[in-house]
Amino acid sequence: MGKRIVSILCGALLVLCLGHVYALAAGSDDSREVSNTQVAETAESNQSKDGDNVGESKTDEATDSKKDVPDSEDTPSITSAVPGDASNTSTPSEGEESAEDDTQIAGLVNYRAHVQSIGWQDWTKDGALSGTTGRALRVEALQIKLGSALSGSIEYCAHVQNIGWQSWTKDGALSGTTGRSLRVEAIRIRLTGDVAKQHDVRYRVHVQNVGWTAWSYNGEVAGTEGKSLRIEAVEVQLVEKREAAVMGRAHVQDAGWTSPVRDDVPTLGLTGKSKRLEAFSLSLEGTMCPEGDGSHIEYCAHVQNVGWQNYVRDGGNAGTTSRGLRIEAVKVKLSGPIEQKYDVWYRAHVQDYGWLAWTKDDGVAGTTGLSKRVEAIQVALRPKDSAAPSANGKWSLASFGPARVTYSAHVQNIGWQNDSTDGQLAGTTGRSLRVEAFKVSVRSDGVTGGISYSAHVQDKGWMGAVSNNGIAGTVGQAKRVEALKVTLTGDMAKYYDVWYRAYVQDYGWLGWTKNGAVAGSTGIGYRVEAFEVKVLSKGAPAPGSTGSPYVTKAKSRVHFHNIRAVGQPNGFFCGPTSGYMVLSNVGAWHSKTGTSLSIENVATYMRTRSYGYTSFSDRMFEKGMNSWLGRSVYTTYHTPSYATVRSSVLKSYSTGYATCVDEQERRGGPHFNGHGNTTFSHIMVVDGYNEATDQVYFADPACSLYAGASPHFWYPSLRTFTNTYLAQEYIRDGRQHIGIYTSR
Repeated sequence: MGKRIVSILCGALLVLCLGHVYALAAGSDDSREVSNTQVAETAESNQSKDGDNVGESKTDEATDSKKDVPDSEDTPSITSAVPGDASNTSTPSEGEESAEDDTQIAGLVNYRAHVQSIGWQDWTKDGALSGTTGRALRVEALQIKLGSALSGSIEYCAHVQNIGWQSWTKDGALSGTTGRSLRVEAIRIRLTGDVAKQHDVRYRVHVQNVGWTAWSYNGEVAGTEGKSLRIEAVEVQLVEKREAAVMGRAHVQDAGWTSPVRDDVPTLGLTGKSKRLEAFSLSLEGTMCPEGDGSHIEYCAHVQNVGWQNYVRDGGNAGTTSRGLRIEAVKVKLSGPIEQKYDVWYRAHVQDYGWLAWTKDDGVAGTTGLSKRVEAIQVALRPKDSAAPSANGKWSLASFGPARVTYSAHVQNIGWQNDSTDGQLAGTTGRSLRVEAFKVSVRSDGVTGGISYSAHVQDKGWMGAVSNNGIAGTVGQAKRVEALKVTLTGDMAKYYDVWYRAYVQDYGWLGWTKNGAVAGSTGIGYRVEAFEVKVLSKGAPAPGSTGSPYVTKAKSRVHFHNIRAVGQPNGFFCGPTSGYMVLSNVGAWHSKTGTSLSIENVATYMRTRSYGYTSFSDRMFEKGMNSWLGRSVYTTYHTPSYATVRSSVLKSYSTGYATCVDEQERRGGPHFNGHGNTTFSHIMVVDGYNEATDQVYFADPACSLYAGASPHFWYPSLRTFTNTYLAQEYIRDGRQHIGIYTSR
């Protein structure tokens, strides 16, 4: 018996000894494995310092390209697959870090990320951040689980660097990779089973160089594909399905179709970017709107150059794509059972205005007839007869169209003229008649308010403002209106600008001004002879130039081209020499075909040598100048009237191309500037003109032919010069010889 007890004790001692030896051996292997893991983690950490961690602008390619091929058979193999059946679940291969964790997690949805240089983070839940931001670290894998109280599954898949979309996996299994330094670039998540009947899953990701994306829902892609951008963090939530809601997408200028939006008040389009909304689609979601129950959302767009389109519904596209056309207004309505319980509210963000007021149930949101782009729309469902989703802001209207302005002038010697509208001329031009009074009115369908205006009148100054077709100025007193101011009142002033300009004695048309600024002149006794008025949408560009709408100094009435006078080289080259002076003054140093500017070359263009003179009857000065310039600049007038000569000379100071005269002098008749007492035709350049005195200043190429001739000289009257030298032919050979060459 004693021997048996000793034997049993010895056997037990032997077992204990062998177990201790085995444990020591196992501990040695574990130590080696831990050491190897630390080395690998250190190498990965060092490698990341040369890659993802060196600033946000770096991508993973520089370091990851060496990791695409496994280094040994121990590296896990990941199968690339297009998202499909959740039965294709990926599981860790032998040697890959295990993703299992027995930590108790109590959220509706629970998840964690495997992060570069960190490994698996702790579990988090219900919209909390998993991953990192601001550290340029890639997410490499994810696990997601539902809370134990929920019936059903959560499925997910990852788009991985060098792999693409993996197969769907579910309920805590690993998606992505570990141990391969590959970034996750996009994810998709969805619910199945009973949980999907009452909840939606929404998720967003923090993307390299982009930041947080908008929320994606129920299997939509969050992240990027084909851009080599890493996901750095994720957030996941379960949200209870609403009874009814709107989901929408927008097609935006230069951006194309945006991701679906499902916020409580979804915004479709972009604000603050000056991009037109080109198309959109809307759909109903929620427990009240299962497919086939007869509830619909219907909508249509008012499109540039198209007008109102037909209604589409339930995900159809309203607007256009690939045509570059702006949406200008929208209408939305509900039909079917949902219409009895809900209203659909919507508003438009419009160019130059921002968000207009809310409207609902087939009202118009936006503008028509104003050429304004809609940049975004917001759409929301609210229980029947509820208030709009938010305050309307500064705009009280959801939609509006053009305003129409009507006005008339009381004119010297004429009286009240017929009404003018929307930029038409009121008054007269070119007749030196004063405007003595005027009236203005405005209207726009649905917009309240009016128009107010006042006149600055000779000997009276600014008179009191009148409004809405009242008379500004005087009637029967022979007093000129010298300036005017116009402004809108009430809501008209919120939605529109009033633009106007004056035609003023000696100045002609001044620039456009708006909204109560002064148009015309004061202090110099100049009459307003005409005016124009336009009412345009708020922020619209001016109808024309806004330069100098108001003047207080008398206009300088002496004009010069500042021609450098040149003497003609022989007795018949006055035409080419005058042409040379004009062309050099405008800098036409070469002809359209590249000929260098010289008197002789201009003579060739005018065929002066072949004729022996510059032929007026064959219009060779006009043809030569236009050929040199390569376009039709000059025209010819034979024996023009004084009015034609004067207006042509004045016009030349705006075109820059000086008028030239082809005058004729006769033996025994008057001559000027020391010209000899013979009969001849002669071409000169009109350099300067004094409107007040009618004096005219010539550049005379004959200065090289006559000892008493000056390069420039003043003639006392353009009218007298016209009647004396441009009205009668003294060389009577049946051909035309005299007139002017002037810019068109």
